[in-house]
Amino acid sequence: MKRLIKVWILLLLVMCMIVPARAHAAGKVKVKYHGVSKNYSGKITTVYINGKKKTIRSGPVFKKDGTYVGSLSHLLVNSAFKVKYKNSGKKAILTYKGKKLTLVDGSRNVVVNGVKEKKALGTIAMRAARYTSSGYTGWIVPLKSVCKRLRISYQVKSGAIYLGKTALPASTSKTKEGSDNTKTSAVNTKTSSAASAVTTSNSVDFSKPSANKQVILVLDAGHGGVDSGAVGSKYKEKNLTLAIILAAKQYFDKDTRFKVYYTRTTDAYPSLSDRSKLANNNNADLFISVHINSASSSATGTETLYNNSRLGTTGKNGVNSKELAQAMQNAVLKSTGFRDRGLVNRTGLWVLNKTTMPACLIEYGFISNSKEESLMYASTSKYGKDLYEAIAAFAKAKGLI
Repeated sequence: MKRLIKVWILLLLVMCMIVPARAHAAGKVKVKYHGVSKNYSGKITTVYINGKKKTIRSGPVFKKDGTYVGSLSHLLVNSAFKVKYKNSGKKAILTYKGKKLTLVDGSRNVVVNGVKEKKALGTIAMRAARYTSSGYTGWIVPLKSVCKRLRISYQVKSGAIYLGKTALPASTSKTKEGSDNTKTSAVNTKTSSAASAVTTSNSVDFSKPSANKQVILVLDAGHGGVDSGAVGSKYKEKNLTLAIILAAKQYFDKDTRFKVYYTRTTDAYPSLSDRSKLANNNNADLFISVHINSASSSATGTETLYNNSRLGTTGKNGVNSKELAQAMQNAVLKSTGFRDRGLVNRTGLWVLNKTTMPACLIEYGFISNSKEESLMYASTSKYGKDLYEAIAAFAKAKGLI
């Protein structure tokens, strides 16, 4: 009898050990990824796409190297996003709202509108994966990286994936689930003044713009800090450009149609590389740099620079750099009343050669001309207001807002 009791106790202990193991296994999924079958954790079958709930059983989301990965077909293609998809050999080509994203089997690189972004997918390459239980096979990608480049909002909360117009209320606390519990499309705080700007060690002002903007804009006040730019008889270029940008900022801060990043809002010097990276890393729609010209004392007029050789690679949402430059030139001429020097094709300027969106550089007038120097100094507030109105009018005319 005692022996029988011992056997029953042993069986109960074994069952207690088995049940938790099964419960834990429910959060895993077996996938053949890159030729190796493995049980991956972080299994998620519930997805909200533009607010509509979808249950994915044949190819659920799972975690790889701390990042959530999922099926292109289940999550982004043939869904409410209307992402156009083309499978070309070992390539997946996605087109969405003017962006063309090319992913290659086994590569962490991404080609966005013809521009290659090295290791854009982090540590995860796009792969064809097969789910053991369902037999489903499809392209698997890191969701956060791909959504960021397509400008699709992405969040993870309480065991569910939220994609598109499903942003959680600002008051809702999000659970930490690996490296992916952040939203990629909007920042929910706004900069109240230049004094509150957060400046990195390389002097780029990465101050957070107002929340939920539609058009992503980068405004660049030329020069700054140790680089004074052109110097006139009384004033310095860096101070005039900053004054114009800060004047424009007052209006952009109140306009919820724009999400604006500033390369600087203080007398700091961001490198040229930092300026272009700020625009590229934030997937800007437009980049506008403000400068003041200098030559002989008799030189006068307004001109706007653009890079004609990169119209194709910088085109976005049906807009190219020349169109942006012409619109800004027309507006600034009206604002300054100076002579029209026209558009200038400049291929050697860093901010026009390294940015990946429509970009232009405005030369308001000549600081070397004493009359224009004085007029510009007295008119920076007006120029800023007019610049804001010009950008808003251009964005509206092009259907961006």
